[in-house]
Amino acid sequence: MRTGVFAVLVPAAVAAALAGEPATSDTCGRCHRDIYRMWRDSIHAEAAEDPFFFETYRATLDRGQIKQAKICLSCHAPFAAASGDMALSKSLNREGVNCEFCHSLTAVEITDRGPKHRLDVGSVKRGTIAEADSPAHGVAYSELHKSAKVCAPCHEYVSENGVAILTTYSEWTASGAAKAGKTCQTCHMAQTTAEVVDPKVARQSAARVNLHEMPGGHSIHQLLDALDVKVRSTRAADAIDVEVAITNTGAGHAVPTGMPGRRILLVVQVDAGAGTTEERRSYGKSFRSASGGKLTHVSDYFGADVELASDSRIAADEVRRETFRFPMTSSAPAYVTVKMHYEHAPSGDQGEKEWLTFFVDRKLVKRG
Repeated sequence: MRTGVFAVLVPAAVAAALAGEPATSDTCGRCHRDIYRMWRDSIHAEAAEDPFFFETYRATLDRGQIKQAKICLSCHAPFAAASGDMALSKSLNREGVNCEFCHSLTAVEITDRGPKHRLDVGSVKRGTIAEADSPAHGVAYSELHKSAKVCAPCHEYVSENGVAILTTYSEWTASGAAKAGKTCQTCHMAQTTAEVVDPKVARQSAARVNLHEMPGGHSIHQLLDALDVKVRSTRAADAIDVEVAITNTGAGHAVPTGMPGRRILLVVQVDAGAGTTEERRSYGKSFRSASGGKLTHVSDYFGADVELASDSRIAADEVRRETFRFPMTSSAPAYVTVKMHYEHAPSGDQGEKEWLTFFVDRKLVKRG
């Protein structure tokens, strides 16, 4: 390994890496400033300290569900899970899914019990830039980091009794996107021009790098790119008929995907002046207790007593057609409004929710 400006700036961090101890992302950011800024604004960076997650995690510990809490940490704060830092006392562990974790991945094995990853924490960092060089650490080109498999360990989970809870990776493998060679990175880490290394450390031309903000299901832009919504309304003497065609054209997985507690809500409203009539459709995935009890906490999904209750999500490449009929005897002007919402309720129906409206269509419908 060559020595240089970076070794002068952060010798302790380099020494720790050489000893097999993970470095903080703040350390990486001293040289990789553009990439660090992207990551700092990502959900990965907030994975351990996001209020939704943290409150649920603390509640899991309070319930004495240590095993489930470790499962949570294995994806939200992987180094905390590996070191047993259940209190997230170290700053490294509060970084969530950090630079060191992703760039130390060497292999992912897909098994019947879900994907398993292997790490090699040390002086060599792995990525997708061929022929990269660094004065501070070793660099290795990695085909794994260009593939969807690199995301699989945290986006696919099978419970103790063999029930698939998280299925994003397997949804992708069955999609047209996978057949077309589009990976997770195609949509969630599109390329941009940035400085790989701060010019103060090493002068080199800007390169094409992957966006490290990694927007997901909580992003309006991602939702708009994923679903194409077409509305057709007709009016007769006694009713208004509305057809909504929802096509999953842009996501290489079901919408919504990920943990239970996420759903897409379709709302159709007709306003003829005398009041508003409304109908809804909901798309999501739900589970229940296999023994007949009730799942009351998100940690229950990671136990043995769970089974699939329903799955109404919109699969990759699927066209979902919904029809509605609203009786209408009045001759007054009528407006049809169609809205699509994304709801995230990680703690179930009760508690705090995240709500995004990502599609609105409003039209006057006249008699034919």
